[in-house]
Amino acid sequence: MLDPGCEVSATGASRLADEIAELAITAALEEVEPDDPDAQARQLYTAVLHHINTHIDDPGLSPQQIAATFYISTRTLHRIFARFYTTVATAIRTRRLESCRQALLSPSNAHHSLTEVAARYGFPNPAVFSRTFTSAYGVTPSHYRELHRY
Repeated sequence: MLDPGCEVSATGASRLADEIAELAITAALEEVEPDDPDAQARQLYTAVLHHINTHIDDPGLSPQQIAATFYISTRTLHRIFARFYTTVATAIRTRRLESCRQALLSPSNAHHSLTEVAARYGFPNPAVFSRTFTSAYGVTPSHYRELHRY
C-alpha cells in the first residue's frame, strides 16, 4: 500500500493504471465468460428446448427449421445436443409424446380421436404413433386413455 504522502513517478502511475485496467477487464470477462466452457452451449440448448416446447404443434418443426430459427447450421445444432447426450429428433419426439399423453388425459379432448390427437402433435401416421407411445409408456394410447378416464 502506498503512503498517502508518497508521490508516484509517471512510469509507476502508468503501470498502476495498466494493472487496474487489467483487473477491470478480468472482472468483466468473468461476468461475460464464466469458467464454464459449456455455458454458451447450455444457453443455446435451453433456448432450443424452449422453442421446441412452444412450437410442438408445428408440423414443420424439425432440426432444419430450428437451426434456421437460431441462425446456426444444422450440424452445429446437432453438436450442441450431442454435448448433452441426446439428439434434436429425440427431444422433439419426447416432447411430442408428452403433449399427446397430456392431451389424452384432458377431458377437453375426450371427443377427439387418437388419430386427431396424434396428428395435432406431429404424428400423422397412427401406427407409428401407437408404436412410439407404447414403447415410451408401456401401454397403447387407447389403453392409456381408458385407464385414465375422468
